[in-house]
Amino acid sequence: MIKSEFIRALERRSVIAAVRDAQDVRRAADSPASAVFLLGGSILTLEEMTRALHGAGKSVFVHLDLCEGLGKDAAAVEWCARFVKPDGFISTRSQPLRRAGELGLMTIQRIFLVDSGSLTGGMRHLSANPPDFIEVMPGLVPKAIVRLKEELRLPVIAGGMITERREVEEAIRAGALAVSTSAPELWRL
Repeated sequence: MIKSEFIRALERRSVIAAVRDAQDVRRAADSPASAVFLLGGSILTLEEMTRALHGAGKSVFVHLDLCEGLGKDAAAVEWCARFVKPDGFISTRSQPLRRAGELGLMTIQRIFLVDSGSLTGGMRHLSANPPDFIEVMPGLVPKAIVRLKEELRLPVIAGGMITERREVEEAIRAGALAVSTSAPELWRL
């Protein structure tokens, strides 16, 4: 899938299923969510999980930092691209994302905001190493979503601690393209 198709899919269905295990994968595959973030699994299960989700018509993003047995380097990206075949990768590190981009895969840089300094530093880092998308954590920070979108002009995904419909709506109103959540009841929004 290419970036413009992914954006159109998220504009139609703005909640991304965030899953950690095989049971979550089955629920996400049966949900109307158009995309899934794999926040768990291992090198032994990622290929099967991805195949099941692709078979259900979902875009799949592997979080390099959270899957067991994967390094956090270019070799892990290349191995995963060759054998797991996700649509893209999520990481807090720009180097593996850079390699993913070189391989033609979509990239999502996850940043954690704890104060205004982390927002400023994150924006400086993202300006120097722009991914395809930014995932801001926690996703309950509308003010930061507005600022990231305006200043970096990159699509923003709100993630983390979003458990209620109104929180999804708030993030979208603030300018987030989508919201990632592990709450299955929200995957139907």
